[in-house]
Formats: sequence, structure tokens, C-alpha cells
Amino acid sequence: MRSLNLLSLAIGLSLAVTGCGGDSSSSGDGSDIVQSSPLARTIGTVDSVSYPDESFTINKHQLDGSQATISYDDSSYSFDELKQGMQVEVEYQDNQAQQVYLQPAATGQVTAVSDSSLSINGISYDYPGSGFNIGDWVMLYGLVEPDDSWKVTVVTVVDPQTTAEIEGAISGLDTSQSVFTIATVQVDYSNAVIEDSRTLADGLWVEVYGQFDGSQFVASIIDIRDNDDVRNTELEGIITWVSPDLTSFEIGGNVRVYTNGNTSFDDGTRSNLEIGAVVEVDLIELENKLFATRVDFQDQVSVPDNLEFNVEGEASYDGSILSINGIVFIVDVNTEYDDGISLSNINGQWVELDGKANNGNYVKRVRPERKDNEISLEGPVENGIMWGYSATDGSLVQFNGQWVDVECQRDSDNSLSFCRLDPN
Repeated sequence: MRSLNLLSLAIGLSLAVTGCGGDSSSSGDGSDIVQSSPLARTIGTVDSVSYPDESFTINKHQLDGSQATISYDDSSYSFDELKQGMQVEVEYQDNQAQQVYLQPAATGQVTAVSDSSLSINGISYDYPGSGFNIGDWVMLYGLVEPDDSWKVTVVTVVDPQTTAEIEGAISGLDTSQSVFTIATVQVDYSNAVIEDSRTLADGLWVEVYGQFDGSQFVASIIDIRDNDDVRNTELEGIITWVSPDLTSFEIGGNVRVYTNGNTSFDDGTRSNLEIGAVVEVDLIELENKLFATRVDFQDQVSVPDNLEFNVEGEASYDGSILSINGIVFIVDVNTEYDDGISLSNINGQWVELDGKANNGNYVKRVRPERKDNEISLEGPVENGIMWGYSATDGSLVQFNGQWVDVECQRDSDNSLSFCRLDPN
């Protein structure tokens, strides 16, 4: 949210006050000094609310909300308007919530309803539309699932707002026309103020404020999500991608998290890092990357088998399109390049691509790979062909119509043989 831009300053001031003895008591001789804990932040789903004593739980924290300021887009809300299922960011100290920022995935007018869906600002969500009317102003809350849809947790009716909001990844950016797409809605940003005057790009996760006019969303302000929004924070979310070596993963489709030898795991181990896992992570920033100091496994959502892919091959790049064996792979701002590889030198190199197949083959990581007589592939097999490779001994045919993870022998002409399921 826009109001969160002041968080870093607020945390720094809080730590400075605490370090100088703020919020402490003393008998006068230096004994019995009691110092408050530093200001902390947590982002997650409100698990429960107790209205009589004005308390709530989030990410296993039981917090007193009686003195908290609850806000969204510069508007204040009463504690009674805090609901179970809302995603919020909370600043708290010694179990006392001080600031609660509401973080809806969408705010705006209902544009369509059905028994199983609800449309807001022209975007359809899987949520029963009964009880809502076209034209109602609502806030929709949810978590991003591995297939990039929203797992809606609660929808609340609110008073009409001065601006609407949609959130998601930019696609189809057309700078000449000043438009891009979020989900199924075109956004006109020709008159929008962009956070820090930054450059937009496909793949960027943004919060867009403006008005939906019935055919497109006209943006007035665009906030770009980055590490500053979540560093030094406890974050809850669903893992939407995991690197094959389990050294990095994404939460909510937009927060790239790394692990190292200092990462601890609660209620699971590193091997439990898999797509669809619901986790709470403690994040710090090191060398412009977010590292998890702790990963706490909470739950697991069901996940389609055909989301993550892995492919090796000779890359072809013409300055705009990356392909292997004539199959196009999409690179954007979320694509990471390892071991000296980049788009400037990738053409003709043998590489390994890891990514997600969701309305396109989106590459999450690229790294150079040794070209030898073994090849590993994960993806779909159709008519005995996988990522443009065919097996001379017919060993791929047994997997027709399946999404599989296989190892094969590779001959000098790139034909395959002896393809079998990866035992790992």
C-alpha cells in the first residue's frame, strides 16, 4: 500500500528510540530498567478476531488491537471492521498492535455475480456471488495460488471509495499506447504517477489505483512491489515456484526468497519446499536478495501437476524471443541468470531453463549446462515428443499425454533414447 513507503523510516526511528532508552522505566539508580522490544512487522492473514477485548491473531501472534490504527488508502477503519480472512500488514511491539494496514487484492465495484464467481473491476474471482449486487463496493482479500489465481479468503462490502484497486503482474506492456494487462483487464497508465518514476516491464508485480470505466482500468497511481515491501518482515503466503536445487523459491508469484546454511525449518525440512506449500518466512535482505532465516510450514494446497518445467538445449535468441528447438520461452524481470549467462551471450549456448507453464512458458531461472550424453527434462509429452526432442527407441511414447520428469540418453544429433522417469 502507498502508506507503507514510510515503514522503513518508522522502524528506524523506533529502533533509535529503543536504543536510547525510550519506553523504559527506572528507579533512578539505573536498576530495574525495562526496555520494550523493537518494533516488528508481520504480513499475513487474520486468523481470528475477538471483538469484546479487541484482540486478533496473525501468524501465531496474539495481538492487542485496542490502540491500533487500522487504515487503507489514507482512510481509517474501526476495529469492528477487521475480519477473519483479511490480509494485513501489522506493526507491533510487545504484543501491542500499533498500525494495521489492510491489504486487499482488489477494491472496487462488483461488475458481475454468479453462484460460483464474483467479478470486481471486470476481473472474475472464484467466490460465491450470492449476497452481492452489481454496483456494490467491496474489498476482496486472498492469497496467490501456484496457478496465479487468487485463493479468496473473504470479501467485505464497504462504503464507496474515491479510487479502486487491482493487483497483479504486468503482461502485454505496450509503451507506445501506455497500456498493459493485469489478469484479463487492460490498464491505461497514460496519466498515472508511477512509484519513484520507475520503468514498467512485463512481470513486475504492481498495485494499481484508479477507476474501472467498464472496458478498461484507468490508472492514477502505480505502486511497484519490491524487496523494500517485505525485508525484515515475517511473511505468510503460498509457494508458487521452487528451484530444482531447493535454494530459492517464490511466494505469491512475486517474492523471490533464497535459502542458505543459516535457514532454519519448522514443521518440515528443506525437502518440504515445494509448490503449493503454505509457509511463514522471516526475511532479511543480503546483497539485494531476500533470504529466509526461518521457514515455517503451515499447510499444503492442491496443485496441478503441469506447472513446473525444466528443459535443456541450445538457446536461440534473436534480440526479443528466446527459444529451444523452436519452442518459445518467455523471459521477463523475474527471470534470473546464473554463472555468467545473460541475454547478450545466450544465443547458441547449451542452457538449462527452469520455470512455470501457465498460459506460456515463463522462465524463472537460466543457467549454462554441460552438453553431454545425458539430458534431464520435465514437461509434457505429446506424440512421443518432449520439448522438441524425439526418442529413436520410442521410450517417450509410454508417457504420451503426461507431464513427466525424465532422464534420457542424448545422441550427437540430439535424438534421445532410454528415457525413464527421474528417480528423484
